[in-house]
Amino acid sequence: MKNVLLEILVIFLKILYLPMKLFKVKDKITYMSRESNSESLDFKMIRQELEKEYPEYENIILCKKIEDGILNKISYCGNVFRQMYHLATSKVIVLDTYSITACVLSHKKKTKIIQIWHALGAIKKFGYQTIGTKSGSNINTAKIMCMHKNYDYVLAPSVATAINFEKAFNVGKEKIKYIGLPRIDYILHKDEQKKKEIFNKYNIQENKQLVVYVPTFRRGGKVELDELVEKVDTNKYILVIKLHPLDWKNYTYKQKDGVIYDTEFKSYDWLKIADKIITDYSSLSIESSLLNIPIYFYTYDLKEYKENTGLNFDFANEEIGKYNTGNVDDLLKLMEEKYDYKSLENFKNKYISIDTNNCTKQVVEFIARLLKNEKIKDLGNEPIKEEQTI
Repeated sequence: MKNVLLEILVIFLKILYLPMKLFKVKDKITYMSRESNSESLDFKMIRQELEKEYPEYENIILCKKIEDGILNKISYCGNVFRQMYHLATSKVIVLDTYSITACVLSHKKKTKIIQIWHALGAIKKFGYQTIGTKSGSNINTAKIMCMHKNYDYVLAPSVATAINFEKAFNVGKEKIKYIGLPRIDYILHKDEQKKKEIFNKYNIQENKQLVVYVPTFRRGGKVELDELVEKVDTNKYILVIKLHPLDWKNYTYKQKDGVIYDTEFKSYDWLKIADKIITDYSSLSIESSLLNIPIYFYTYDLKEYKENTGLNFDFANEEIGKYNTGNVDDLLKLMEEKYDYKSLENFKNKYISIDTNNCTKQVVEFIARLLKNEKIKDLGNEPIKEEQTI
């Protein structure tokens, strides 16, 4: 029954879209996302650079989540109509997640769709990689909803990631462009003022090491924090925990002096001032590697996560996998040992092998050349660093 309703929806959208395709295509870039209700960091940095370098081009931001509940889904319809209009009248569409309208509708040849994705890598499986799994779509739904269809280009930071993107998006390697996300610029840019704001906000002492823990959102399950919070030595460490917003919404967590649950600052702002990073299946580990900060993987539910979602990252065969554990005591012990920065460097070079010098400008140049109908074959065809064996 569900798939029948989806088929009807797709047909309805296609009928509505036909007259809209008669509208003239403009020199316009439309950014669409279901990740949040506000403009993402990557979208913002691209838009601002385009407005500065190419003020003649129009930028449209359409970011809205599909919230639970019938009324929220009905209200989302207005956003769908706006998306359809701008899809029909834009030369370039930038996505950072799956978009129903971008994927199920047939667009003009002039319109180019770029998938920049909302993560710098693919530690965990997604898209076509998870079809048939507990956390993924079934094959019939994916086919009806044209999952990840119509992409002209997909940005990737390395060959290792590109291989996973090709599988997850079901695209050929000819659609991959080796250009980094703007967030790389943000991460690499030192911001002393932001550091001062954070330290003042939480009265952070300089004589303690700052450990930032950013766990992956567990859909339908609580993140296990209590044991870590209880056992961490707050005489030596300040533990900062950055949870997914839905984790805060659904659960309560153990409180302790020296442990900060932050909801105000970006994870990237914490990375830039951290002494150590703890994560799990998040691509934040790849992003953190840019800063040459010790990274630890706390994967207490590794077996379950592999079965329900799947991983592209094999901790057993990765050099940096020596810093993975599912046990709190072992994690705290690893944090006391001398860190192997060479393994961290190899990890970074494998998953970030593109030119990291001004990624925002590289993306903007790519978009501008599409708007000008110029050839882009010479842009982003190869990573610049020699990679480790995949």
